[in-house]
Formats: sequence, C-alpha cells, structure tokens
Amino acid sequence: MKGKFLLSALVLLLPASLFGQIAKPTTPDTTPEFSRFEIFGGVDYSGANQVKGSAALIGGNVGADAKLKKWFGGTVDFGDYGVQATSLGYEKPTVTTLLAGPEVYIPTGNITGFVHVLFGGAHTGGQVTGEKPDISFAFAVGGGFNYSVSKHLGVRVSGDNILSSFVLDPNDLGYSPHRRANARAMAGVVYRF
Repeated sequence: MKGKFLLSALVLLLPASLFGQIAKPTTPDTTPEFSRFEIFGGVDYSGANQVKGSAALIGGNVGADAKLKKWFGGTVDFGDYGVQATSLGYEKPTVTTLLAGPEVYIPTGNITGFVHVLFGGAHTGGQVTGEKPDISFAFAVGGGFNYSVSKHLGVRVSGDNILSSFVLDPNDLGYSPHRRANARAMAGVVYRF
C-alpha cells in the first residue's frame, strides 16, 4: 500500500517538475538599455547679445555625458558660433563657450528628457569696437530630449539660456556691462556606448 502511494505521488509530481524545466519564450524589450556614456554634436542657434545691433549666430556644438545613475550624471559642452544670421556689415562677431555641470535624466521608453545647470566660460571676438573683457564666467540653465533611433544612435534637441557678463560698450554710453543672457537652441545626433 505504501509503495502504491509513493508510486502515485511520483507519477503525479514528475510532470510538474519537468514542466518547470522548459524554457519560456521571452518577449523582446523595446526599451533601450542603460548606456553610461554618450557623445553628441549638432548645429546651434544662439542669441548674440554680445555686440550692439547683432541678432543671432549659428555654429556647432559637441559634448559628452557620463551617467552615474540612470537618472543622474554630468555633461561637458563646447560651442563655437560665428556664422551670422543677420548682417552687421564689417563686424564679424564670434562666441565660444566651454561649460560643464550636473544633469538630471527622466527616462521614459525611447525618449529621455534632461535638465542641466552648466558652469564655465565664454569668449567673444570679431568686433571692431572691442569688448572688455573678452573672456567671461558663464553659466547655462536648460534641458532637452534625446530620442532613441537604435541601440547606439539617437536624435537630440535642447535649449538653454547662457548668462555671462561682457561689456558691450567700452566707452560706457549707457549699455549695461553685466548680465548678458543669450538663448541657445541645438539639434543634433547622439551616440551611446
């Protein structure tokens, strides 16, 4: 009687244990995996409040992000602007920025939003009147979005406000020597690794 009971229990439990050994099919995850490093580059459109009468400058922007967590990291950003969107005659203003700082990420599927505060410096040149100083402390507050096209490639759109303190009029004819604010917009590509 005891043997028949053990044999019945074995027959009943064996299929259940064998079923647990079968590999279940997995569904592909469409969410891009967490990448620690990103490099980006693109075209920038910047306000040019460094020179009297100037409207905007077009240039390039490159940078890199390093993520410590999925939601937090840091970024380094280099921008160089010199193509005028409007003509100023004989003056050809240029602006170069180098900024770095913390960045907060908001990942949601294929789109990752980010917000940053960047600190560094800005340099201006190309004006006949000349600015003093032509190098200034600068900081930027802004953010944007990365859209994942594939595992390694994405599209980036961002914007921020770069604040600096250049003297616009060295003869002090009423133009403020402090707190220049220039809006900046960037569109480009991102490579993750």
